[in-house]
Amino acid sequence: MTDTAEAGEKLDLLESTFAQVDALIYRCKNDENYTMSTIVGRAKSITGYETDDIVGNKRASWVEITHADDKERVFAVVDEAIDAGQPWDLDYRIVTPQGTSNWVRERGCAVYENGELTYLQGLVVRADAEVELRNSIETTASAAEAEKKEIVNIAKAILTSIKTLSLLAINARIEAAHCGAAGQGFAVIAEEISRLADDNAVHARQIADRMNETKAQDSAAVDTAVDTADAA
Repeated sequence: MTDTAEAGEKLDLLESTFAQVDALIYRCKNDENYTMSTIVGRAKSITGYETDDIVGNKRASWVEITHADDKERVFAVVDEAIDAGQPWDLDYRIVTPQGTSNWVRERGCAVYENGELTYLQGLVVRADAEVELRNSIETTASAAEAEKKEIVNIAKAILTSIKTLSLLAINARIEAAHCGAAGQGFAVIAEEISRLADDNAVHARQIADRMNETKAQDSAAVDTAVDTADAA
């Protein structure tokens, strides 16, 4: 098999791995634009842009599509992680061409060759449900302790699932040399991604239902209090 054919086969493998979930893996320069050299996955679902629009900053750079209120934080977290020799794990908003915002969760790391930082690579996962869940939890201060405990337990299940997904994908290197013989490993990752995505959907529905029940109970309690006051 020629090098070109082998590279194409490896890319097809990666594309199929991320075909069923709103996620992508990337490789980019550590420059002011985070100039993308490789993106594999569902870029359009996450960003609203085609892959070719972002690679090489053809239409927009990754920094340009990062929400203005989040850019400084993203740079700070990534730079701090690089200085510490650690991966980074953060969420932020991506602005689509239509002007809407999508929350994403990113886990990435710096890659070195001969002691020199050559590029950054990582995983980006659509995270609207995760962020909405976290915001919902923060607004449940008036809920009973048992209710809050149940909500937090469900939240932990979702966050653990997402973190596991991130760890699985970041360990699936996009290094071409690691892809060939590891095809079977990628198949396992694809299966895990699908399973975890399904788990997240179930947990998200559970938390949404529980929050709706809590709101309904609160509303009923207010109505009862009003009726009692009127009767008095």
